[in-house]
Amino acid sequence: LTGFLAWMLLVSAFQVVHAKWGEMMEKGDRDICYYNERCYRPYLGYYDVSVNGIASNLPFMVHGAIVILSVSLSETSCYLKGHKRYDYSIPYSFGMAFIFEGFGSLLYHICPSQIIFQFDTLFMFVISQYIIIALVDGHAVRKHVYKDSHKLVGLRRKSIRSPKLFLFFLGPAYGFNFLGNLHYISPLPPAIAFFFFLFLGIWVFSILVWAAYKANLLPKSYFPPATINSDGATIDVEKSGTSSTFKLVSFGIYTVLVVLGFILVVMGKLVISIYILGELIVALLVMTAASFVFLLKDLWFTLTKVVRPNNKKYPIQYRFIIPTGIVLYLLCGVALAVVSLFFFVILENTDKSLPGWDSRELNKDCVMADFWDAHDLWHFFASHSLMMIVLVVIQMQKACRDCYIRYKEVQNPENFEAVATVKD
Repeated sequence: LTGFLAWMLLVSAFQVVHAKWGEMMEKGDRDICYYNERCYRPYLGYYDVSVNGIASNLPFMVHGAIVILSVSLSETSCYLKGHKRYDYSIPYSFGMAFIFEGFGSLLYHICPSQIIFQFDTLFMFVISQYIIIALVDGHAVRKHVYKDSHKLVGLRRKSIRSPKLFLFFLGPAYGFNFLGNLHYISPLPPAIAFFFFLFLGIWVFSILVWAAYKANLLPKSYFPPATINSDGATIDVEKSGTSSTFKLVSFGIYTVLVVLGFILVVMGKLVISIYILGELIVALLVMTAASFVFLLKDLWFTLTKVVRPNNKKYPIQYRFIIPTGIVLYLLCGVALAVVSLFFFVILENTDKSLPGWDSRELNKDCVMADFWDAHDLWHFFASHSLMMIVLVVIQMQKACRDCYIRYKEVQNPENFEAVATVKD
């Protein structure tokens, strides 16, 4: 589905981008495409585009290939171990989305402009939503469910399948993104604009309700929890997922941000591409942070409480080296993200919301090797940091159910530290 959607959209996008670039060449109007003229490197005079801007998207494709290679090695390991329950479709989709984000951004940099910007964000939507879906999918695999997930009553699983993702999330996001950008460039007739924002508001409200349901924040009397039949008994698989003050406060703050952003979009103060991408990024950051804390707590429990078959706990150095290494890895990813935002925001060299002649005043010289500008470096650092975070999210998704079962079996009560006399 990811590949089919990608090629369908990229072919259409190339037609639009090439038409805009051709218009610029025919008219000789450099205000149509928003280049950084002070660090503009055309292709040997044969193709009048910013080659450095296009080439800077190669890291997305390379990192996508790295993700696919990493996932294929994990899947091969599962196969060789004789595992039966594993599904790496979402992890593979991450790699594909990275590669196609590189192509989408490449097309955008042929003729950068506000109307073309929507093609640059296409697969950022996909990657962001895949992260959210992967975390939700991983959260759905709990100790009460991991062996008998096929017995869930009413198919009320907490995971999300591809058809739902494309039908209820990506499809509407793309549609609203396209129409919203058109409205930002050339306002739609009032009647059409009214219905556009009405349906956008209904969609945003529906997404918030869905998020509240997934977080177990809705009244149980109206939204009964998922149950599972096991050995003749009915088990509430969401019992361990009760609401907490932290979740309520976090969701409340997120709802306020989403509503404020929607108001700004209606007022024409915020581009809809930035709005949709922004709410996705905030959601995935909160979910990733919360899931990472849970992952560390579970790992710490295993390293400090579980007794191995040789009647010894894990060596004390394991208890600090492993968690510290994981935290440092994620901090490196966050640090790279901060550096990338510095190049993107502070050293901005174009502004698509301004007239072309005003945007040109923001142009800046190359910052590396007399070839790469700040926006190019934004691509380098952002791609690498996103790959690092995605590799962690793939582990949180628990793509190999049998691997997770083996890990949880180690935490059975009979393997816990029974007495304080057990020696390290």
